Amino acid sequence: MGTNSVVTKTPFRVTFAGGGTDLPEYYRAHGPGACVAGAMDKGIYVIVVENFNRDEIRVSYRVTEDAKKSVDEIDHGSIRESMRLLRIPSGVQVITATQMPSRGTGIGSSSSCAVGVLNALHAWKGQHVSPRQLAREAVHIEREVLKEPGGIQDQYVAAYGGLNLVKVERDGSVSVQSLSLDHEGLADLNAHQMLFFTGIERSSSTIHINQVNHISEHLEEYDRMRDLAVSTAKALENLDIAEVGRLMDENWELKQKLSEGISNTRVNELYETAKKAGALGGKLMGAGGGGFLFILAPPERHGGIERALQRHGAFVTPVNLELDGSKVVHQD
Repeated sequence: MGTNSVVTKTPFRVTFAGGGTDLPEYYRAHGPGACVAGAMDKGIYVIVVENFNRDEIRVSYRVTEDAKKSVDEIDHGSIRESMRLLRIPSGVQVITATQMPSRGTGIGSSSSCAVGVLNALHAWKGQHVSPRQLAREAVHIEREVLKEPGGIQDQYVAAYGGLNLVKVERDGSVSVQSLSLDHEGLADLNAHQMLFFTGIERSSSTIHINQVNHISEHLEEYDRMRDLAVSTAKALENLDIAEVGRLMDENWELKQKLSEGISNTRVNELYETAKKAGALGGKLMGAGGGGFLFILAPPERHGGIERALQRHGAFVTPVNLELDGSKVVHQD
């Protein structure tokens, strides 16, 4: 192979508006879909190292899969299929480490893992590939090979980084429009952001399956959410953060109508508490049901919001938007 060891860092994502319209069950029949999403400065590290025994594979994430004799024996879906796609038969160790709770928390962690693994394996083979290729390969693995339900925004945000309006047409073609915020504007937006962990981890697949089964009943909501994404992109470029918060609030109200399980009593209590304490708006990340609650609020209100939500058992996680997408941070 081209190198002995590689380390990649791939960001998790936050979505401001439009999530759900990137589901193929919506955009293929009613598209385009549109989402505004950004990359966090926290994510997943993937380490690829040559294995001492060239006839074996070692994979480590929450568990360790040791001494696998072939790619077919690997349980971790995206690692297994990435190795198949890149035709790496054995002789490698693939290790992942995350900076945040990532199982069922709505921050796009599974797609970030797929993108990060692909990037690391390409680099290990001595190949430099574009963000678009990484995103396309990750979508192919997750949606077409593994048949996991979900959209396409996570893979593109993980690969590209930054803050983007992601559009997907009926034929599946994707455009990624980087939103124009200067350094001061990005700092101002970061100063308004708050991310709270609700303490609830859930299966996004169950929620997505329920959601896609009822898309035809909620086309008005989906169409409006797509329009909100376009409006949110404009408000972000104008740095009208109050308007961004209002649009996020409307998006969250619409999203809750799409299917059962997207929200619950605890999540509603946390969100209403944040609004009463001064939040401009926000939404639950990902498919819903738990995970991380993303809030926009004036910086002077952050202390009160944090104390109010802590009393309800939710804790703030410092987070900023990251300009970089998946990148190689070490190679030798």
